[in-house]
Amino acid sequence: MWRQQFWKVLILCFLCVHLSSQVKKQKTSVISDIDDIKEFKKLLRTKTNVLVLFINNNKASQPVLEVFKEAADNMKGQATLVMMDCSGSEGKKLCKKLKVSTEKPYRLKHYKDGDYHKDYNRGMSVSAMVNFLRDPTGDLPWEEDPEAADIVHLADGEALIKFLKKGIATYKKSMIMFYAPWCGYCKSMKPDYVAAAGDLKGEAYLAAIDVSKPGNSKIRQLYNITGFPTLLYFEKGQLRFPYQGDNKHQAIVDFMRDPTAQQQKKKEVADESWSKDTDVEHLTAQTFDSVLSKAEHALVVFYAPWCGHCKRIKPEFENAATRIKNENMNGLLAAVDATKQPELASRFGVKGYPTLKYFNRGEFKYDAGHARQEQQIIDFIKSPQEPPPPPPPETPWSEEESSVRHLDSASFRNVLRKIKHAVVMFYAPWCGHCKITKPEFVKAAEKFADELIVAFAAVDCTQHKDICSNYDVKGYPTIKYFSHFDKSVQDYSGGRKEADFVSFIHSQMDKHQTSQKVKSNQDAGFGVNVVLADDGNFHDVISSSKPTFVMFYATWCGHCSTVKPAYSRLATTLQKENNPVKVIAVDAAENPKAADFAGVQTLPTFKIYASGKHLADYEGDRSTEDMLKFCKSHAKVKDEL
Repeated sequence: MWRQQFWKVLILCFLCVHLSSQVKKQKTSVISDIDDIKEFKKLLRTKTNVLVLFINNNKASQPVLEVFKEAADNMKGQATLVMMDCSGSEGKKLCKKLKVSTEKPYRLKHYKDGDYHKDYNRGMSVSAMVNFLRDPTGDLPWEEDPEAADIVHLADGEALIKFLKKGIATYKKSMIMFYAPWCGYCKSMKPDYVAAAGDLKGEAYLAAIDVSKPGNSKIRQLYNITGFPTLLYFEKGQLRFPYQGDNKHQAIVDFMRDPTAQQQKKKEVADESWSKDTDVEHLTAQTFDSVLSKAEHALVVFYAPWCGHCKRIKPEFENAATRIKNENMNGLLAAVDATKQPELASRFGVKGYPTLKYFNRGEFKYDAGHARQEQQIIDFIKSPQEPPPPPPPETPWSEEESSVRHLDSASFRNVLRKIKHAVVMFYAPWCGHCKITKPEFVKAAEKFADELIVAFAAVDCTQHKDICSNYDVKGYPTIKYFSHFDKSVQDYSGGRKEADFVSFIHSQMDKHQTSQKVKSNQDAGFGVNVVLADDGNFHDVISSSKPTFVMFYATWCGHCSTVKPAYSRLATTLQKENNPVKVIAVDAAENPKAADFAGVQTLPTFKIYASGKHLADYEGDRSTEDMLKFCKSHAKVKDEL
């Protein structure tokens, strides 16, 4: 009997542990506890990138809900994903207020900067949803375009290697288009490339990869991509040569069916550029091992005739080979045309040109890419030394802790439109002058870290070329001053020391203060009974023993503009009823001291004060009636005191 009880208890314990682990697995970043219009509006006030899944039929919506949850986990910290069940009693009321159609099992709606933006109209996959949330206003990514289904879309370096080394490109001809979404030539070529892929179905593969993505910069270096679009032709996964024909549908089809036609045109030039009538030993698959096995020190260059860097190293290599022969040095310089000897290039993992490798008695020892000048090659052959490992990559500026705000296409306008005085540095990570300016810029940013109306920002032009192009950035660093995004934009031509940046901001603030006109209620958008306060008189106003209800707003804030009429009616109503509560408004963007004192984080913000002390925050509905109840409740408390 006791044994049966024991086993029952053990099974129950196991089930509890199993259920507990399942609950943990089901944890998600999706917000699902909003069932009130006030809560939803509060969410929109505090979150700028919100995607809402309205569910009318739970069973039919299950597949999209799973995708939605995974997308939420991937975009944690970058977007807010909300699920609302419109089939329940409370949810049905909220969905009705938001005018959500019940015709389909679910609806997906996007809200940007507190307002409805658009219905989600992309694919129902995690990648499609994540791409949309990363750039809600951007164009449809090429890989999601249904018309481009015949193109093999490669997401990253891993997908590229798999395509060439293990995938379909290992047994058929292929071409890869290296492109950037913002590139005008790429956009104009896409329809022809897509049409060519359709015609070549079953014969060859046309692929494409966006190498402007941050994680794909190494691919640009590997294949020497310096412009867009760049098209490279591959056979059995091995790079043969770049496509240099017309970017039109039929030209691409004709080339892929007979790539030798282009090669034949270039053959004479290619043979001439790497003449065999020199002291460099030209190797083939048949001679490679036998020749190198006899050399104690051999430096081999794997090249492609069309490669610009190879053409530059050629005379250095040939001159060094002649000196080695004339001076009876113990060494050999050899060359392999990788476009004619692809099996040798594959055998030694050659992925870019030129690649230099050191051999000892036919055995590969290490890469020697540092020896490219004539004297460097001679010194190396005399005393071969393995080059030191490359220095670790620098931490991107955007990942360093500082008060500088790093902007991209999605955040550039939204951030700057809220800032009265912004200094933006357009830079490139490799730029020496940028590296010198950077620490001074960071120190200046620290000086204004607590100023709500001041910002120091930076844009990496190697990652966000569209922004830099819009502002005609042609050199680095380029520094510009912005006031409320496009209200004022001017080039910064001052010094690049901390003191210079600080002095410039102070001059702009002084200029603003001397030129600033006294705002009327009409200019600010309020009724005559709302009192406007500023940094100069804010503390005097709230020091009154009578309660003071304050709205902190900004001229660029859409939600603030919406509530101004109700706030003005509140002031008029309180005055007619001889209520002691005063109603005032403060432009937080123009009066940072008052906003800082009040701890303003979002706009609009409502607070009530008496005798200089903060009594409460108002977070209710923004109707005249609700705000009136709130003010009256605090007027009663004051009377009782």
